[in-house]
Amino acid sequence: MNVVQFTIVFFISFTPSIRSQFYQLKYGPYQEHGIPFRENNFVGNRPISREYDFIVIGAGAGGCVVANRLSEQSNWSVLLLEAGQDETLYTDIPGAANLLQNTSYNWGYTAEPVKNGCLGFKNKRCPWPKGKGMGGSSVINALLYTRGTKEDYDTIAALGNPGWAYKDVLPYFLKSENNSIPEYQNSSFHSQNGILHVERVRYLSPLVDMFIEAGVELGLQKDIDYTINQEHGVSRSQVTTINGRRVSASKAFIHPAKDRQNLHIAILSQVTKILIDPKTKKAIGVEFIKKGKVRTVYSKKEVILSAGPINSPQLLMLSGIGPKEHLRHHGISVIQDLPVGQHLHEHYGLIGLEFIVNRTGPVLTEQSVSDPYLFDEWFKYGRGPLTVPLGREGVAYIRSPAGKEHELVLTPITDKPNVFYINTFLLQPVARGSVTLKNNNPIHPPIMSFDYYNNSTDLEENIFAVKYAVKFVEETRAFQSVAAKLNPVPYPKCEHLPFKSDNYWACVLIHVTSTSNHHCGTCRMGDVVNENLQVIGIDGLRVVDSSVFPHIPSTHTYAPTLMVGEKGADMIRSYWSK
Repeated sequence: MNVVQFTIVFFISFTPSIRSQFYQLKYGPYQEHGIPFRENNFVGNRPISREYDFIVIGAGAGGCVVANRLSEQSNWSVLLLEAGQDETLYTDIPGAANLLQNTSYNWGYTAEPVKNGCLGFKNKRCPWPKGKGMGGSSVINALLYTRGTKEDYDTIAALGNPGWAYKDVLPYFLKSENNSIPEYQNSSFHSQNGILHVERVRYLSPLVDMFIEAGVELGLQKDIDYTINQEHGVSRSQVTTINGRRVSASKAFIHPAKDRQNLHIAILSQVTKILIDPKTKKAIGVEFIKKGKVRTVYSKKEVILSAGPINSPQLLMLSGIGPKEHLRHHGISVIQDLPVGQHLHEHYGLIGLEFIVNRTGPVLTEQSVSDPYLFDEWFKYGRGPLTVPLGREGVAYIRSPAGKEHELVLTPITDKPNVFYINTFLLQPVARGSVTLKNNNPIHPPIMSFDYYNNSTDLEENIFAVKYAVKFVEETRAFQSVAAKLNPVPYPKCEHLPFKSDNYWACVLIHVTSTSNHHCGTCRMGDVVNENLQVIGIDGLRVVDSSVFPHIPSTHTYAPTLMVGEKGADMIRSYWSK
């Protein structure tokens, strides 16, 4: 279902009163939940200037933060270029995230076939959803607010990147955050002064309490604040919503800033090349396509690349920055030989481990998302199952005997009655991948590869996590009241193996492989950019997104990428304010 089809189905199902409210929401102030929602002032009907101080490529988490912070300096001009469209009413619905991944808000990428993973998918290719539009992947993600561990950032600094230790990055997490969770109001690890709203997931199903109590039975700490310490604990989800409405990076950082006269935002504008003077090795502007025409715009100070872990390396390589033999193979003149696109990291495991219960819970499908009652509950009161991003209400963190950390995510709101899911993700995988060019055509997607289970360690670890998830449900008292149990119907491609044996789970994992879409490392610090996020050997060009992480944080990457945006913007402002 595309955007137009979904919009039509969604809209015609409204009652007249709801349609009236829709118009009030679209054209009037979005005051009831604190976000101004006016007709967009995006560049479209007015000319784009020939030159700006800063050009930001990509309106994802990093790009939205940078565009906001740089445009705070009224004497600096900033252009933000985004390949996708603006958000709409239904992108505000957290419960619609799965449906949005089937629209043009998703680039629609798929990974290359591999030997040991994704065997159950079409053409043995795992889908890699990546957001395309104002807000980037924060328009289609699960909105879980997590930061990772202290060690994640101390390790980055220890690798030769000063200024990236936990003590250095924590202030930037706090700078963004506006946390309304009551028990965190006096915590030095949380802030109420930022513009990224964080709250507890607003819908509370009985299964979440069971999930938490089951974790306690298994020795996990109850109701942990996993933004501080996610070690061996269980909790309800913290999410970036406000009164149950999605707070994307665009909602948080662009909407408050988009009426600034020095900030221009061009949607439906796909950058095809960064212009670099080959003699001085200085970035001087960008080429992009808008309304079918190739356009050029120049930067007086810097180009900031925030197109994400797939498109950022692609654009660097198309612009002559990357592995020299690879670029020459595609007929691209080499300006700087760097290992761009290599060392891709990702969390992966099993999504949708299915349990059955004797209780019917809320079901989210194309029909139920547009149900007038559920919509009214969400729209008027900010409550109900539509407030839950991807249906994910609870999170648990465990460690394997080998010391690897895993995340278990409870999804009680599903597309089936009498069913809930637990998703498992390995947070420190051994597998690595890459992003390379298919050809030198900027409109063609790059080649995305990842070595799922091309090692014994990751498979053993994910078998441990899946067995632990089954234990969570079947070996605790907490779930007995709803007679919860693993769906006894085996996965068809693995039914020849003893059910629930290690070999059975290994078969399931390599067939129903699931990535968490936390890709990073493709422009990593120390190899492609320095600790100031400047592309090595190139003047006036930085990368500010999750691709700069030298290793994957043990967490969802939305909040860490916002942190990179805050810290990167501070570096840029400091550099140009000297």
